[in-house]
Amino acid sequence: MSTPRTRVVPGLALLCALVVSAPAVDAAGPVTLAQVIKKVQEQQKRTTSLQADFRQEKELALLAKPEVSTGKFVYSRPNNVLWTYEAPKRVQMVIANGLLTTYYPDLKKAERIDVKRFEDRIFRYMGASGAIDELARYFEFTFTDSKSKPVYVLDLTPKNKAVAKRVRRIKLWIDKNTYLTTKVEYVEGDGDVTRYEFTNLRINEPVPASQFTLALPANVRVEQMKVQ
Repeated sequence: MSTPRTRVVPGLALLCALVVSAPAVDAAGPVTLAQVIKKVQEQQKRTTSLQADFRQEKELALLAKPEVSTGKFVYSRPNNVLWTYEAPKRVQMVIANGLLTTYYPDLKKAERIDVKRFEDRIFRYMGASGAIDELARYFEFTFTDSKSKPVYVLDLTPKNKAVAKRVRRIKLWIDKNTYLTTKVEYVEGDGDVTRYEFTNLRINEPVPASQFTLALPANVRVEQMKVQ
């Protein structure tokens, strides 16, 4: 497995936003894109924490087959995020106190990046309307409701070539019963594809602050990095 990229803005912020859930809309009449977006915004206002198991699949041009990783995701308002990759290799990525720390236990190595100047951008996505409003500036939305399938599908395509150079497409699958975003597909400008599937989503359960503190062993080499 290749190690997670340190280029997390806006990638990590986007993903944090997309896994936030929406409650059920009114059953009367067809569900519309406007209804779903409104409910996502309402739920974001109420979301103080979010926890989930995830499966990440990457399709890269240089790989003969997709690489698959599994782990856990935790978010706690206002500005704490933890990605724990458990298999096939252990990696932890934490945003706390304005720092992004990526820890590779098996390599006895950690990378630290000051993201304070990006925090407003990152955590605006976790607010009331930041994610949808921000995405709508740069992407066209296509909404699909197939009666035979248990999910709604949101397909986002870039509005201009400048955005398309970095992101070709974003696709979301939203469960019709729970209105949770259960799958995300992110196609980069170079054609590399990343998919996340989320299970066991838990909203507003207590998250101890200690979860966002990495106790690095004394023999771990820490490198100071810059945001790319």
